Amino acid sequence: MKKWLLFVVSLFVVIGMTACSGNSGTADSTPSEGGAAGESAGSGAKGKITFAYWGAQTEADAIKQVIAVFEKSYPDIKVESQWIQQDYLTKLQTMIAGGTAPDVMLISGGDLPGFASAFDEQQVDPSAFSSPSLVDSLSVDGKAYAVPFIIKPKVMAINLDLFKKNNIPLPSPTEPMTMDQFDEMAKKLATGEGSTKVFGSEPLYLPNLIYSFGGTFYSDDHAQSLLGSPEAIKAGEYIVAAKQEGIVPSDNEKQGQNMMNWFLSGRIAMYTDFGPWYIPQLADVKGFDWDIVPFPGGGGSKEVNGLALSKDSKNAEAAKIFIRHLTQDEEAQKIIGGNKSAYGVPVLVSATGAFEKIYPGKNLKAFVLASEKQHPQEAQKRTNEIGNEMKAIDDQTPIGIGSKDVKEVFPQVAEKINNILKQK
Repeated sequence: MKKWLLFVVSLFVVIGMTACSGNSGTADSTPSEGGAAGESAGSGAKGKITFAYWGAQTEADAIKQVIAVFEKSYPDIKVESQWIQQDYLTKLQTMIAGGTAPDVMLISGGDLPGFASAFDEQQVDPSAFSSPSLVDSLSVDGKAYAVPFIIKPKVMAINLDLFKKNNIPLPSPTEPMTMDQFDEMAKKLATGEGSTKVFGSEPLYLPNLIYSFGGTFYSDDHAQSLLGSPEAIKAGEYIVAAKQEGIVPSDNEKQGQNMMNWFLSGRIAMYTDFGPWYIPQLADVKGFDWDIVPFPGGGGSKEVNGLALSKDSKNAEAAKIFIRHLTQDEEAQKIIGGNKSAYGVPVLVSATGAFEKIYPGKNLKAFVLASEKQHPQEAQKRTNEIGNEMKAIDDQTPIGIGSKDVKEVFPQVAEKINNILKQK
């Protein structure tokens, strides 16, 4: 997941799923509480619709549960579930090109630019959701092409026992620590040597850390790469320094190893790249005490997943009702984001309380705060070309296997990306 090819897949358009239209089709953005069934009958919407989505087993279980509840409320509408477990985006592209696109498709904000032409534009009120940025992240050129469905922000998991063992005060549960504080803690937590060495953190990930240093990947209008900015360079330099100083595992040490397993076994004290999909895995941990806190430096980025309507839907009215129910009905949102499947943070403020209570005693509020404040994934349309240029980061600098200075390589890559962005 940390390879740059997958980084581009996840950040710029095609996100890996290790996971986000109105002619006559507009989405009513007022949350519904129960009048929806009558709406179905009044509109005459009925028949079958298809719904494509990705996700792990727990996520698929939550989707199937909410579909079952929807069908009870709308007995005239049947939903055919299309759970695509591998190569989701490739298979979606194939279906769209072949004229067999599902009526409703789960899409991430990072993936949206490459698919927007196949989706119906949506009229969505940002105030209906927990943050206006949710709709922005599912928009292209100011037009929304999906309705916010679930949020997957990044926070940091910490091994409380290691903090106590090293007499280090616990981070704030609500305020991000500074990067200087993170660095100081990581150095103190890195102890021992060899096969039992404990590291301060897992290897750091530029798509998260660049925000911690006050940078972004693109200008506000997304017309220019900012990879050559002082903030981005500082983030890259810190990733290199953390490796060289032994704060995080080296390339040789991490090779073939699962870093989450190392966190679970007590070899990593702070796990920065922590998404809600890890919560079920940690819920059953018996060997140590853990909790979650905000991402250091206010970094990380949130993946916003939305529901898009195919332009070629044969049953658009029923599909719109389905989208409205899953995105704007409080009980539906609680099923998706308010049980132990931990699909992500609900997009409705009224449902976030259920998410926070999934595991009593754990600071799930950190996820909710991140879902409101964190920077959305940044995306571009020309994914493959940008991806080819981004490989230089891993190939040429010590962030990956190279030896060139970050200060030299980042501006060169930014210039090449900018040339791509200038193309029509």
